[in-house]
Amino acid sequence: MEKKFKIEFTESNVQDSVVYILVAEFNLKPNILKAQIEGDGTGVMLVSIEGEEADMVKAVERLKGIGLLVNELSNHITRNHDKCFSCGACVSICPTNSFTYDPVTWEVHVNTDKCIACGACVNACSVRALSLIL
Repeated sequence: MEKKFKIEFTESNVQDSVVYILVAEFNLKPNILKAQIEGDGTGVMLVSIEGEEADMVKAVERLKGIGLLVNELSNHITRNHDKCFSCGACVSICPTNSFTYDPVTWEVHVNTDKCIACGACVNACSVRALSLIL
């Protein structure tokens, strides 16, 4: 199974090796989708993890135990259809091609399974029709 997570760091735990813990202790396969660590030691990492569900549950508890904030990402992008006029700004900016443009209907569609919750589409949307729920 594969799941996506948002992991938040603080200055006190930024040095802990999340990838090492996932691989060595729980035999999971992490794929870092996006990571940003600020100068003050705080940061966020979006990671896709593949492996057995039981191992994933134990790994999440282990990461929380060292003070990391861990939240599963699922259906994390929402679109207000009343505001959206399918301008396509989200289509052009999305690094995972989660948004597609239907050439027949001229409507934008979103595939939440591909989304990594990077927020690029939210920033690109001029009418604020998109939001992240993490």
